[in-house]
This record gives sequence, C-alpha cells and structure tokens, in this order.
Amino acid sequence: MSERDDEALSAALAWCADRLAAALDEPPVEPPVGDSWVPDVSPDTYRRWLADQASARAFSRRSGALPEHGPSVTIFVQAAGAPRELLAGCVDSVLAQTYRSWELLVVVDGDGDGGNGSGSGSGALSALLPGAARADRRVDVLRLGDTIAGGCGRTDGAFPPVVPLRAGGPDRLRGEFVTLVDADATLDPEALAEVMAAVARHDDVDLVYTDEDEVDWRGEPLRPVLKPGWSPDLLLSAPYTGHLAVVRRSVLEAAGGLRLRPVVTADDRLAVDYDTVLRVSEHARRAVHVPRVLYHGRTRRSRSRATAGDQHQQLEQQPDQAQELEQDQAACWRAVRDAVDRRGLDAEVVAGSVAGTWRVRYHVQGRPSVAVIMPFRDQAALTARCLASLDRAPAHPIDEIVLVDNGSAEPETRALVDRFRTDGRVSVLDISGPFNWAAINNAAAATCRSEMLLFLNNDIEACSPGWLVAMVEHAQRPEVGAVGARLVYPDGSLQHGGVVLGLGGVAGHLLQGLPAGDTRFALWDRVVRPYSAVTGACLLVRRSVFDEVGGFDPAYAIAFNDVDFCLRLRRAGYRVLYTPHAELVHYESVSRGLSGYFVDYQRFLRQWGDELRAGDPWFSPNLSRLDSRCALKPAGEDEAWTALLDGLLVPEGAFGYPADLFA
Repeated sequence: MSERDDEALSAALAWCADRLAAALDEPPVEPPVGDSWVPDVSPDTYRRWLADQASARAFSRRSGALPEHGPSVTIFVQAAGAPRELLAGCVDSVLAQTYRSWELLVVVDGDGDGGNGSGSGSGALSALLPGAARADRRVDVLRLGDTIAGGCGRTDGAFPPVVPLRAGGPDRLRGEFVTLVDADATLDPEALAEVMAAVARHDDVDLVYTDEDEVDWRGEPLRPVLKPGWSPDLLLSAPYTGHLAVVRRSVLEAAGGLRLRPVVTADDRLAVDYDTVLRVSEHARRAVHVPRVLYHGRTRRSRSRATAGDQHQQLEQQPDQAQELEQDQAACWRAVRDAVDRRGLDAEVVAGSVAGTWRVRYHVQGRPSVAVIMPFRDQAALTARCLASLDRAPAHPIDEIVLVDNGSAEPETRALVDRFRTDGRVSVLDISGPFNWAAINNAAAATCRSEMLLFLNNDIEACSPGWLVAMVEHAQRPEVGAVGARLVYPDGSLQHGGVVLGLGGVAGHLLQGLPAGDTRFALWDRVVRPYSAVTGACLLVRRSVFDEVGGFDPAYAIAFNDVDFCLRLRRAGYRVLYTPHAELVHYESVSRGLSGYFVDYQRFLRQWGDELRAGDPWFSPNLSRLDSRCALKPAGEDEAWTALLDGLLVPEGAFGYPADLFA
C-alpha cells in the first residue's frame, strides 16, 4: 500500500469513528464484561419502557388505525384451578377488547365449575363472572364432559382432542380464528385488534403470535418475553411462541382440532398451546409475529431459563414439585416427539442444554465427507493447537484438511507444515499476495473433493464432544444452507451466538461477552435457531450449495464476507442455522476495532442497505440494535440508529477513493 493510500485510509477511519461517535452522541465504549454485562431489566425499568411505548403509540396512531370488526375470534378460557377473582379479571379483559368480533367460551370440567369451589354447572360458574359477562351473549360455558360424551374420546397422542373443531363439532363455535387464554391471564385492550390487523395485511395468514409479559399478584408487570420472527427450527427447540397464539379455524381443523385436557396446571396450558402451534405450523401458509406485549400472564417458576442444576436444587428444596415438574416437561416433550413423528423426520428428541428446551437430533444419512479449510499466516502455535483439536471427539470423520498458507515466513511455521504433511488427509496450498479471506477460501474449496466444507479459523480449538456431527446433522438437510457453531472465549464467555443485521449499525454478534454459565437469555444462545448470518470463523456448508451461490465474494477481502455469503444463501431460499451443541473456543481478541474494515463497510452498506433498514426477521424490534446484550430499545433509538447508518456512509470520491470503489 502506498503512502498516499495509508493517509487516505487513516483519514477515512478517523472520519468514520467521528461520525459513529456523533451519531451515538457519546464516545465508543468497550463491551462490558462480568456482572456489569447484564442490562437493567428491573420491573421499574420495564414499566418505564412500557409507558414510553404507550406514549409513542398514542402520538403516532391515527384514529381508526386498528379494526373494530372483522373475522370472528373464538377465545377459550379453561377455568380449572383459577381463583374466581383472576378468572373474573380475565373475562373482564376480553370484554374490554376494542375489537368487537369475538366469542368467549369458558371451559369447565364436566358438570363442575373448574375447581372454583362454588357448586356445579354453568349457573354456578356464572356467579363467578362479572355482571357484564352474564349479560353479554358472546360469553358462554362449555363443559368438557359433554364434549367427551359426544363421542370424541381419547387418542394415543400427547393431548386427547376433547374439543373437536371439525365437522360435526359444537354449533356454537363460530369463530373463523381460535385462541387459548389462561384463566389467570389478561389481554391488552388492543390485543385482538392488533392480531386481526396483521391478518388483514396478508390474506394467507393462518397463525399469529404476540409478545407477552409476566405480572405479579397485583397485576404489576415484572418482565417481558420479547420474541423473534417465525422459525420452525426454534419452535422444535422451545415453546417460544408462548401465548397469545391465534390460529385460523380451518387450518386447526386440518391439523386435528383443538386438544384440551379435562384438568390442567398452568404449565400444562403452555404445553397445550405448544402442541397446537406445532400442529398448525405444519399446515399454515404464513405465520406472523406481532412485536407488541399484548398478553399478561401470572408469574410462576421460570423453567425455560433454569439450568438442569437449578431444577435439581429447586426440587431438593420443594420435593412436592417433583412430580408436577416431571409431568409438565413430559407433556412438552411428547408434543415435540409427536411433531417429529408426524413429519416423518429421522430424528430423536432429547433434553436441551437448558431446562425447558429440546434438541431434535437428526440422524446423519450415510457418511457425507467433510473437508476442513483453514487459512493461516505464521502463528504456528495457534494453528497446531487447532489441528490437534480436530480429532478430539468430533463424532464424524474428517476426510480432508486444506491448510492455506498466505505468506508465512517464520521457521516454526515451516516446521509445522512439514510435520502435518505426513497426515494423508492434509494438503497445503500456498497463496501469496495481500490477504483476501474470501478469495483464499474460494481457492481452497476448489481443490476439495468432499461433500461438505468446514471453513475454520486457525485460532479455533474444538472442545465439545460431538461438535462436528452436531453441525453435519443440520448441514445435510436440503433446506439448510449453512450451519454455525457456538464460539466462546478462553474464559468461557460468549464470542459468537449468531449474527444480527443492524446490530451496532451494520451487523454484530448477539450477546457477545455473555458470561459463562449465564442462562438468562436461554432462548437465544442455547438452542438451535436461525439467524440472518453466522460467523465464517466456523461455518459448515454443503459443497453443492457453496457452488450454487458462487462461494464467497472476493470483493469483501476482510470483513462481512461471511455475512454477505449468508444473506445470499437466504436470498436463494436456504436457512442459516446456529447450533449451540457444537461449542468451540475462539482465541480472537475481545475488541477488534475498525482497522482494515473501511472499504468492506462501505460496500456492504450500499449492497445490503435495504435489508438493514427492513430489520432482522429473527431479532425483536423491541430490543436495542445499539446494545448487543438484548437491552430494551429506548425511545428515539430508531432515529439514532438510522443516523448511525447514514453517518457511516462515505460520500463517493471522498478521501481520494475512486467513485466506483464501493459499487
């Protein structure tokens, strides 16, 4: 690089850093670590955030923006076990809906009133309901005993379909859409209106789910559950859609109807919702996420975020809960197992790494060959450690190892290469000249004969048993384009758990720096799930798919070559998956700065700017894009983020760069 080029690059980097600081109105900071890593998600912070959200909606919403009438929604509320005051509050929240086209069926056991202790029959139940509910003809009572006696009976599945929503079902089920609401939960007044507004935007919507939160015994909000966009793989890993899920009745009929059990616990009701969404998803044309907190459920033990050790400790302290916990988890496990069986997947369902999550282990078909491609330049100790770790219990054979030497000069490196040449799987490809990660890996891929290509940095160390087979089992699936791994720093904190578009302005690693053992964000880094991109530091792809999209783009010499590759895979119709069951150590520095990224930044912003502004489909729009720790997005951040994105764009021809350099 000439002296003039050095000066231009230095000036450009300085300008870029200044614009970044100005857009954020504060100097760039190092990512926090340790106890300070966790953002403030206290109830007070959450309540202030809710107030800000309500103010923003009141300011921006036009009169009549949400529908008041339209397709009817049938709401089921199972009264079993709910205190009468909570059931009354639930019914009141339905009566308060701004959307008026609904009917409410309060479900009770047989001739009983659901365990509320007020006698039997619908008359006794009516005494529990507000006077307005008793006078509203849209509210009715459905006794499960009558339905079972009507000939529905039990099945061998996880949930007996005691409320058959199919031809010959109860005449009073008129809703075009159906949903379940817990008897101790409440709905936001605009819940149904927001859901039906989403339905109105797309005539093929068959499933809608929303964000939710937990409230205390007084009904005060405690913490939100903010969900990503639709993901079948994530749904097999955890019941992430939770409540409120509204489904089209005709699709539910095709999926086998609504399956309610005569007596359910609070967590059983989540399992019923889970089973319903799993079955409906197999028939739904489109599923939509409404990113607004519209469902308020009573707080209870948080199992999805607990580790197996946490559960063991809880059960030691409260042994009477052991049977309930086992039954609840078994119900969800059966729902996933039934889904796997229905879909004809050659897989087994086992417990996930976090309690309340599941791992669908796909059996590897045949013996797909795998080639490892590893660029390096000196750093003999790092490269030797990486190579030595590859055969450390990968549970799948490695057929080729291509070492790509990009200008090594140290004698230790030459000695290392000579030593590994004796391994029949290893070949060495010498590529001189300036470092271009994309071009180097493309050249190495062209020499490989294997069916799968694993692109691996030389500063990676394989450490978890079965790490390679955990990636191969997904890479073999025809709908999957690329698979990324869970990468941790040597201290165990998270380095890579998936790449989110727009995070930090362009693209960033979600939850980077999450301390080892922290499971407070279990549904993000501990389950198999899709991302817009995964890091090229450890990326597995089928050779046929790699060739189909043209490999990596050499125009991205230093940065964003992996993100660009994954976005092109998505554009071609493939999924990009992350699996935490392949965990490797990454010895990368915690802070890398901007050096060497300037030109690639500019090209990426111009090529993928529309996708950045549209938002990442697998990241909640309620979370900050300027904070990788899943902090709540503060008011005004969208404007700050847009200013950041615009501020990073360099005018064409600035700093002496040719006008077409970033094209």
